[in-house]
Amino acid sequence: MNNLCKKVIASVLALAMLTSGLIFTQSKSADVKAADEWNLVWSDEFEGTSLDTSVWNYEIGNGNWGWGNGEKQYYTNSVKNVEVSNGTLKIHALKERMGNQDYTSGRINTKGKKDFKFGRIEARMKLPSFSGAWPAFWMLGANHSSVGWPKCGELDIMEAINTQNFTNGAVHWYVESEGYNGQGDNGDSAEGKTPAGYQRTEWHTYGVEWDKKEIKWYIDDKVFFTQDISASHMDEFRKNQFIIFNLAIGGQWPGYNIDDSAFPSRSTMEVDYVRVYQKAEVPTTKYDGPTITITEDAVEKYTGKWNSFFGSDINWVPAKGSIELGDTPSEGFTMNLTSVGNIQNDSVWGAQATLERLNYYPGNTYKYSCTLTSDKDKKVFVKVADDNEETLGGGLIDLKAGVPYNFETNVEIPEDFEGTVSLKFGMGKTNGDTIADNGAVTIHVKDISFVTTATIPDPDYVQETTAQNPKETTTNNGTTTKSPVVKPTINSSVKVAKTKVKKATKKKVSKKVKLTLKKIKGATGYKVQFSKTKKFKKVLVSKTVKKAKITVLNKKLRKQKKLYVRAKAYRTVGKVKYYSKKWSAVKKVKIKK
Repeated sequence: MNNLCKKVIASVLALAMLTSGLIFTQSKSADVKAADEWNLVWSDEFEGTSLDTSVWNYEIGNGNWGWGNGEKQYYTNSVKNVEVSNGTLKIHALKERMGNQDYTSGRINTKGKKDFKFGRIEARMKLPSFSGAWPAFWMLGANHSSVGWPKCGELDIMEAINTQNFTNGAVHWYVESEGYNGQGDNGDSAEGKTPAGYQRTEWHTYGVEWDKKEIKWYIDDKVFFTQDISASHMDEFRKNQFIIFNLAIGGQWPGYNIDDSAFPSRSTMEVDYVRVYQKAEVPTTKYDGPTITITEDAVEKYTGKWNSFFGSDINWVPAKGSIELGDTPSEGFTMNLTSVGNIQNDSVWGAQATLERLNYYPGNTYKYSCTLTSDKDKKVFVKVADDNEETLGGGLIDLKAGVPYNFETNVEIPEDFEGTVSLKFGMGKTNGDTIADNGAVTIHVKDISFVTTATIPDPDYVQETTAQNPKETTTNNGTTTKSPVVKPTINSSVKVAKTKVKKATKKKVSKKVKLTLKKIKGATGYKVQFSKTKKFKKVLVSKTVKKAKITVLNKKLRKQKKLYVRAKAYRTVGKVKYYSKKWSAVKKVKIKK
């Protein structure tokens, strides 16, 4: 939903299609279902009579230049524009003057209240179709307020414009490239043809399946586009994002030929539900022993040396010269270029120095610093690169003759990052260099460090193991031997405090119960149980949750006249769950009409 022309982006746009002419519809009364591997973690079924503001925020106004797109509506929090009734959310666009705009509409988000990383995220919707319409179901990074757009990342699950009988899916992210000049780097695009029978004004389920490697867009469970997001420069999509629904009128993309006859009879975007599923957690063998905190310089610990490359060696850019190394990698090097080469594609890398494959600790931020001095004015690209040559940090800097340049930047290594980390200096001629083609220059780089403070397993700790239940192994000569099986050490000293059900409410015909538990320090999660009786003679629903404030959704909870709840906190150590010794006091669920 952000302006593609005026913002700095890299994007990929897909025109959504169904893969057959069949139209798949779902009834409102159908149970919540997904593939066995997915667990429902949150949903809004819009069963009430007003928007749930414990989950949703209203956005008000026309934003900055029509929300960055030149849109012509003014968003309000009026029930005329955002209505919840008869089991659906309705966003109505109206032809009325407000805030110097000719139209009003609605835009809501879950920012600061609900955000998610990875999963299957979908909404069942009916979309308006008229000239000037721009309905959207999308996501922005939870860090939007601190880093802004596009560095927060944007995931457009569904967008449709005007009367086009297809929808669009896209991702937008930030790329800082060589010689970055504010124009950005365009992504790829893919387009599909609209199948016979598809009507966007009818009910369809629009969603994405999102993990750390790729995003798949689908309509009614039919995947129409897949985008690889594994590159390090797309780490915006390995962080939490919040959900947005809105109906814009006009803008740079749909244009300004707005059909006023559509208001109000054909200008409503309707949402049956929005649901978020995530895969069940895979049992982990994550280390849970004692740890130590260290401060480590990866350059200081490096046992290799700086390497050099010159384009003339492979008959590419005519850059050539030699490199003089300090006694250690931290002391740096001197690059004596007898020729910087000339301007060609990526020619800044026609002369380079590299320190390959540093040791690093994922999930930490590194401070990268060095001092550079050149005998002539020269641009140099300082880069922290992964094994795909993508930039993890750094950028193009300007050196002034004889003036030391103290370079410093922070580089975040994602927790799930599995690639290599290398330091690189590009010193060939590039755009904006005043040095002559094939001119000579000498550049000194010293005091190089790549430092972090990390918490790591204690290297002196040896986990105790017990040989038990030996596994039989038969060798080629028929001899049977037994190898010991490691038994996890049960730590009887792990204590988990008793929790308390502070609040429990549900609506009379709803299958959702809203719970607030007392948060227990150190707890991994909570087991929650429901019963028709105060003495819990029979457990109606049992569920394990991660947070102390949650909504439990189950069809067995729908028509209960009386309902009781209890909870128990637990902590996971290794593969073992340690529960509090006692359940919380039983609390009666308050049932509202």
